[in-house]
Amino acid sequence: MTRLALILLAIAWLGATHPAQAGDLAAVVSQQAGMVTLIDVDNGEVLGEIKVAKTPASIAATADGRMLFVTHPDLGLVSKIDVDTRKVTATFKTGKEPFGVALVDEDRMLLITDWSADTLIRLDASAGTEAARAPTGKSPAGVAIDAARSLAYVADRESDQISIIDVGHAPFALALSPDGSRLYVGNVRSNDLSVIDTGTRKELSRPKIGLMPYGIAVTPDGKRVAVSNQQSGTLTILDAEGGSVVGRVRGGTFPEAVAIVSGKRALMVDWAADEVAVIDLAGMAVTARIRVGAGPRSVVVLK
Repeated sequence: MTRLALILLAIAWLGATHPAQAGDLAAVVSQQAGMVTLIDVDNGEVLGEIKVAKTPASIAATADGRMLFVTHPDLGLVSKIDVDTRKVTATFKTGKEPFGVALVDEDRMLLITDWSADTLIRLDASAGTEAARAPTGKSPAGVAIDAARSLAYVADRESDQISIIDVGHAPFALALSPDGSRLYVGNVRSNDLSVIDTGTRKELSRPKIGLMPYGIAVTPDGKRVAVSNQQSGTLTILDAEGGSVVGRVRGGTFPEAVAIVSGKRALMVDWAADEVAVIDLAGMAVTARIRVGAGPRSVVVLK
């Protein structure tokens, strides 16, 4: 097995960060509509719509759920959104094609992957000024943060690499277990999931998931991993300890991102259907569908 140079960015400038609290509110990015939709997951209702610049892609929320950051790869921009006023308060020009986004240093800084420049950019979340950058492999997509170890993990889609581990073909989405001991990487061309031990930096297993695993989320207790499969229209649920598939839910036509709500439900956005499927993880069934703007691509739980 060829050992690929997975980018494990041991970035000293990463400080402590806190994951967004799970709850009944979420924000969905709709790329074609140029919109962020706020939804009440419990009631299956749309609370409001926020118009943003065209072709938004990825989204991140502050720990209190009151501020959102959205990337616009086609424009080289990042939008800053106040959830309370439901308005874009600032736009930052950064990189060539800013794509993935995460918050670090107690929400004071942004980490942004630049798809065209093969770079990870550190941006001041208040002023939008660039503080630092680090090289990545080709076409960096998702970024996951291990604050306890001051590490950033970047999925380099066209280099087939994620830090130091040999992974599958075309890694795209990734997620860390709550304790930071496991990194889960979806490989969209080999249709599998690389499970990586972050301590030894070795791949533990690579279970087959579905066609084009595109979004990944881990339950707060770390026991289940949810993976959306773009070409299968399904959500695959895995047992994190054994790596076995415990269920599959037909959740949509062309699903993309996935998020976990209170450890009991998954939200899966459907690009083709312009909706969010609410999935009961215990019952392995879709319990509601919420209509949002055209081309929903990413989702984040606010509180």
